[in-house]
Amino acid sequence: MRLFNLFQSIRSLSAQTLTLIGGLFFVVVFTASFMNTSQLLQNPLLAAGGILVTLSLILAASWLLGRRLSAKGYLLALMAVSLLTRLGWILWIDTPPDSDFLFMYHAAQLAAAGDFSFNQDEYFLSWVYQFGFTMYEAGMIKLFGEAALFMLKLVNVLFSTATVLLIYYAALELFNEHTARIAGMLYALYIPTIIMCSVLTNQHWSTFFFTLGCLLIINKRFEKSYGWLLIGLAFGLANLMRPLSLVYIAGFIAFLLLFRLFKAKSDECRTAELPIGKLSTGILVRAAGVLLIFYMVQSLASFALVQSGASQYPLSNREPYWKFVVGLNAETDGRWSLEDGKYVLQFKLGEERDAAELALIKERLSDPIAVASLFARKLTVFWGEEDSAVMWSLKDMNRLELAAALKIAERFLFTAMSAAGVYSLYSLWRSRFALQQKASYMLFLILLLGYAFVQLWIEIQARYRLDLLPCFILLQSYGMYLMQSKLPARRKIKLDSLQ
Repeated sequence: MRLFNLFQSIRSLSAQTLTLIGGLFFVVVFTASFMNTSQLLQNPLLAAGGILVTLSLILAASWLLGRRLSAKGYLLALMAVSLLTRLGWILWIDTPPDSDFLFMYHAAQLAAAGDFSFNQDEYFLSWVYQFGFTMYEAGMIKLFGEAALFMLKLVNVLFSTATVLLIYYAALELFNEHTARIAGMLYALYIPTIIMCSVLTNQHWSTFFFTLGCLLIINKRFEKSYGWLLIGLAFGLANLMRPLSLVYIAGFIAFLLLFRLFKAKSDECRTAELPIGKLSTGILVRAAGVLLIFYMVQSLASFALVQSGASQYPLSNREPYWKFVVGLNAETDGRWSLEDGKYVLQFKLGEERDAAELALIKERLSDPIAVASLFARKLTVFWGEEDSAVMWSLKDMNRLELAAALKIAERFLFTAMSAAGVYSLYSLWRSRFALQQKASYMLFLILLLGYAFVQLWIEIQARYRLDLLPCFILLQSYGMYLMQSKLPARRKIKLDSLQ
């Protein structure tokens, strides 16, 4: 009984603490987003009005559609809207590759022709992990020829649309049908997820597979014989395109230890019929299986890359300190720095450059007060500033009015979602929801908070928010649902029983 109480106490304290921190995080995001929106419009009252109208439209639309459509009908309509808006955008807006996306696309064209001379470029020598997405593009170019650019964008559309479906089912698993409808609708209509489909970014593929892995973790597939294989495979494929495995693997392990393993230990201690260690051993074995499959995918891809002669190095980051150098630059608030780039290029890639970058990092960490101030600014800048999707999608197209309208609409919606996130986490904390249920939403909260922590240290760009947007939307969607349930027309409707 003492062990049972101990495991329950650890689980309870972890859930309450993390939920409270999550609520405070959403408060910061809402405040920063509201200030940014006010600055963009140069009128705080107009910003507040726009956010309230947006929030009202979301609640009204989800309520009306919820009454008119069955679950199957709603899902079909949701997928149709998601697909058509994204397809319409790439047909209307022909975004040319730019910046790193252009560099990788040119490399992919060479690779498709059998020329791997680009592997000696500083870019690919430093960040060998970029070969994953580059070789994917090369395969598409070889398969579709001149139509490859459009086909790459079409695949973006398909992955983004499929992610809407995953978010719907994840919210259904976490909360209830109404919350699932809201979550799916918000991801489907959030402007950056639509307009980034015309950009050759690796985020669509990785977001889909990382979200798929998370969905498999929170449902019963993880407990079945081969569920762990699918999770490891999903995480492995996602990481080949975009190396975010540190966040997802660490979040997976933390969630497993705090909320699956301790619950299993509690059940073992409480139930005499269960052999001590049976449940917990099964969880640890499946977790080890996930990690094994993940690293097998990475190893096989690296082996194929080296054996084919495309690269002399396996998929890896051969300049691991660069992101920290930029991220700890107080003068740029952690954004990319041309001066830092020029400085480190003086040193030979490898031990010499690593030593120079480490020295620069130590220098920038020497003043704890300055570092704390930098972290505070980065938190508000990264999570509060306007999304850069408009810039990436409409760059140099001279569509100023369209760009301005999209920016304002994105600000209204993101800030409204942030407000819902505050209410959601407060309600979850107050009701001790994680203690009454299987605490699956904690996986997404751990991932979101872990990602926010990592971003304090490394280079930030507004588009990086999209990587954890599914977690953000899933957590705030429950707040939207609670708001909707308090509408006058819904007061007589009994809330769905939470799963």
